[in-house]
Amino acid sequence: MEYYNIVIIKFLENPFIGLFLLLLSLNYSYFLIPKFPKGIPRIIALSPIFYILYFFPWCFSFAFLRGILSFFITWITSFKLILFCFNKGPLSLCKNPIDFIVISIFPLKISKYEIFDEKSVRNTSNKPIYDEKIVDREYEISEENSIRKISDLKTPRDVSQKYEIFDINIFKRYEMEEIFKQPYLATSFRDFWGRRWNRYSSKMLRLTIYDPTNEALKNLSFLGKNTRNLLAIVSTFVVSAIMHELMFYYITCSLCLKPTCEVMWFFVLQGICISCEKFFHAKNWAIMDARISILLKRIFIVFSFYFLLVLPVVREGKNTCEVTK
Repeated sequence: MEYYNIVIIKFLENPFIGLFLLLLSLNYSYFLIPKFPKGIPRIIALSPIFYILYFFPWCFSFAFLRGILSFFITWITSFKLILFCFNKGPLSLCKNPIDFIVISIFPLKISKYEIFDEKSVRNTSNKPIYDEKIVDREYEISEENSIRKISDLKTPRDVSQKYEIFDINIFKRYEMEEIFKQPYLATSFRDFWGRRWNRYSSKMLRLTIYDPTNEALKNLSFLGKNTRNLLAIVSTFVVSAIMHELMFYYITCSLCLKPTCEVMWFFVLQGICISCEKFFHAKNWAIMDARISILLKRIFIVFSFYFLLVLPVVREGKNTCEVTK
C-alpha cells in the first residue's frame, strides 16, 4: 500500500495533472452525484473523489502551499461534498458547474442577492420562499449585512417591499466567508473557537459533525440535553484534531512516517476545556473573578497554541519534500 501511494504521488508531481483531476472530480460531483439517492449511496460514489482530494496537496513541493491546500481542498472541500450528499451546505445552492467549482475550492458563498433574486427563486405555487431546502440555516442573512431579517420572509414581493438593501456588495455573485472575527476579544473558550477563530472551519464542523451528532444522540432518551451537547462538542473537536494532524502531516512531509499526534492533542485539549467550561456554566459555578478568568483563558490558549501547534511545525516542517521508494 505504501509503494502504491508513492507511485500515485510520483504521478501527481506535475501540478497541472493535479489541477486537471481536481476540476474533473468536481464536474463529476456536480453532474453525476445528484443522480444517486441522497445519503450513503452518494458518499460511496464520491469515495474516489475523496481519495484524489487526499493526494492533491502532494502535487506541490512547498510546505506552506501544501498546508493551505490541505485545509481548503483536502478538508473543507471534502466536508462540503459530504454535506452535498445530503442536499445541505453551500454546494446545494449552486445552479451551474462554475458556481459549484468556485464554492468548492474557495472560501466563498453564493451572494444573498443571488439566492433571493426574484427570478431565480420565483414560486409559482404561492408557497413561502423561505424553506430549508432553498436556504440552509447556516446561510441565512446575517445580522451584520445588508438585509434585516429573514424570519418574516413570505413572498417575492416581500423581498422588495419589506427589506432594505444597503450594501452594494450584495449585488456581486459571490461573497467571502468570514474567517476571523477579532479573536483577541474572546471572553471564553466557546467564544474563541465558536465565534471568532476560523469561523469558516467551525461552520463546516458544526454542519458535518456537531449537528448530526447532536441529532443522533436525541434517540438516546437517557441522555440529557447538556450531556448530548458535551458529547457533540467533544466529537467535533476530535474530528477537528484529526484534520489538523493531517495538515501537519502534509506540512512536515510525513508521507511514510508515524504521525506525532502533538497537533491532535492540542485540539482534543481545547474540546475538553470547552466541555468543562460549559459544565461549570450550567452549574453556575464561578471560581474566580470574570476578568481574571478571561485573562487566564487567553494565556492558556496562547501558550498551548505555541507549545502544541507552533513548535511541532517549526521543528518538523520542511520547505520541500522528496518522495523516495
